[in-house]
Amino acid sequence: MTHVEWSTFYMSRNHQVRSLCYRFEVNYDPFKEGQGTFSCFFVDKKDVNCLLSSAMVTSEDLAELDAFIQKLSLAEQEKKQSEKLFAHDATTTEFYITLGSYKNKNRRKVKPQLSSMQQDKAMDILKRLYAKVSKREGK
Repeated sequence: MTHVEWSTFYMSRNHQVRSLCYRFEVNYDPFKEGQGTFSCFFVDKKDVNCLLSSAMVTSEDLAELDAFIQKLSLAEQEKKQSEKLFAHDATTTEFYITLGSYKNKNRRKVKPQLSSMQQDKAMDILKRLYAKVSKREGK
C-alpha cells in the first residue's frame, strides 16, 4: 500500500446549538522538518470552549491522524450536482483532505464519505491532539 501524502485535514460542523459546533484544521508540510499547524474550536463535555489558533505540531504529534488518513478510501468521488437550500437552523458540515504537498504544488482536495464511526474516530483523534498540544502550549 502506498503512503498517501497530504497537506490539509479539515472537518467542521455548524449547528444551531453551540455545543454541537466544531472546527478542526491541520496544515502539514512534511518537507519543513515535519512541521505543521493545528487550529480548532469545539465545546467539551463540561461546556468549556476549547480553542487553538495555528499551534505548532510535529509529524510525531500527527502520527495518529496520519494513520487514520492512510486507512481512508481517498479515490476521486463523482461530483453530485445538487441544489442546496439551507434553513436558518440547518446543520452544515464540511470535510476534506488536501492531497499532495506544498513542495510539488500538485495539490488536490478530496472529500471522502465518512461513516458515523469514522467521524467519531476522527473527532476522538483530534480531541486527543488538542489535549496534547494545548498542554504543551500552556492553555
